[in-house]
Amino acid sequence: MPNARRVTLSAAMAAATLSLVSPMQAGAALPASQIPDLVQPSNGINLGSTSFYDGFSTLQPGVTVLGYLRENVLNSITGSDGQDSPAFKDPSIKITTAVMQISAVAPVSLDGNALGFDVLLPVTRIQSHFGSGGRQLAANSTSFADLTFGPFIQFKPLIADGHPVASFRVAFDLIAPTGGFDRTKDLNQGSGYWSLNPYVAWTVLPAEGWEVSGRTQYLYNFKTDNISNAPTIPSFTFNDGQAGQVLYSSFTVSREMEKGFSAGLNGFVVEQLNNDRINGISLPDTRHRALYLGPGLHFDRLPDWGLNLNVYMPISTHNYATGPQFNVQFIRPL
Repeated sequence: MPNARRVTLSAAMAAATLSLVSPMQAGAALPASQIPDLVQPSNGINLGSTSFYDGFSTLQPGVTVLGYLRENVLNSITGSDGQDSPAFKDPSIKITTAVMQISAVAPVSLDGNALGFDVLLPVTRIQSHFGSGGRQLAANSTSFADLTFGPFIQFKPLIADGHPVASFRVAFDLIAPTGGFDRTKDLNQGSGYWSLNPYVAWTVLPAEGWEVSGRTQYLYNFKTDNISNAPTIPSFTFNDGQAGQVLYSSFTVSREMEKGFSAGLNGFVVEQLNNDRINGISLPDTRHRALYLGPGLHFDRLPDWGLNLNVYMPISTHNYATGPQFNVQFIRPL
């Protein structure tokens, strides 16, 4: 299913950039390497919120309700070299998000393939604390986050020897900047800009009891003139910014231990395709990169309900606010 959370953390790396600008540099016309990175891709997109058997979904007309609970404990902010930024001392950002998703399948089909529409509304709480002697980032407490919506096609499973062996879904989502956005805060629930977010979700059943799934997503972020807690820098005026495009993917491998219960490995990878832009200028070394891995459990009691539990730990991150992530996904057809 589509994105489960979206939180803007661009002020964090912008502050790190500013900490490297001397008064003499700031007073002159700033080169691209010294322009603060004020508009970045969110690391609150669907990174592992959906997991096992992601390519399968109902083909029957009706409504399915999905609930997500996600906890991020961000205790590190890394730079482009993958090392902790010296601008922050003992960072601690806790983000808790609850999401209600309504997934509706239309009473008409396309050659047996289901046509549907998704809407997701998240509520997010952000808490932040930083040690003395470093940058401080104020959080925007609790608010709605950005709304995600769009159509999808759930394709019929591929059948071999009378059993399903693969299934996939294609969706074209939009993310609207409806979330909480306080210009006096550094950490907001809303991004402040529109995004396109299509994806392909798939599942392959290579052998009895085994499952391999993934969801590959593309994020295109539009320009915006919304920024939070903008710094005052001589000879620099912010006009607009555009976060870079991102390609990212979640993946799982699991083994059914008994009927309706599977255990496995889950992870996700993030690769920003181009640098962020401020006032039309490409900012060097601003691409986000991340790899997370961890264990997960899947409980299948469909058609009544389904449950996924996931833990993700950072393996490698660049230009990223990072730390352990815990997910719960509950599925209930109506």
